[in-house]
Amino acid sequence: MPAEESRAPVDLDVLSLIRALTNRGVEFVVVGGIGALLWGADVVTRDLDIVPMATERNLDRLADSLVDLHAEVWFAGPVRNLHSGEWLRTSNTWNFVTPQGYFDVLFVPSGTAGFEGLSQSAQEVEIGDGVSVKVASLDDLIAMKEAAGRPKDLLVVPILRWLKEREAEDE
Repeated sequence: MPAEESRAPVDLDVLSLIRALTNRGVEFVVVGGIGALLWGADVVTRDLDIVPMATERNLDRLADSLVDLHAEVWFAGPVRNLHSGEWLRTSNTWNFVTPQGYFDVLFVPSGTAGFEGLSQSAQEVEIGDGVSVKVASLDDLIAMKEAAGRPKDLLVVPILRWLKEREAEDE
């Protein structure tokens, strides 16, 4: 059974997760189900997926945010204050659980070249209380969902394509 389907339910508080990241100055792009939701897709998701900029300084900030969030590596235990984000480089994907919900960090999601490419075409979106985030473009979200190839991702592709068509009509 995939890890995400075996996760126990935890209420997802996207605003709190993102606020913890932005308070520390972490640079990232929102992808995945929350990215699709922020574009207007009517999808269900149980986690926040981000792609961080992989500089040493940004990973240090991300590591500090994980400590602030009382994050635990899924199936491994609490994130301790390591005073460095270097340990984040030991995997391309991290799955965390926090009191604010599930939170995944992906460095190079399927169908992308990572943060640099995603950030160039990302859109800034306000999510509430004056908090704004970069969200992957519809084209990038479609590419990621298609490249992942999982049934749950492929079901979202037609919705994202429809949103893209609608956006083009509005221009």
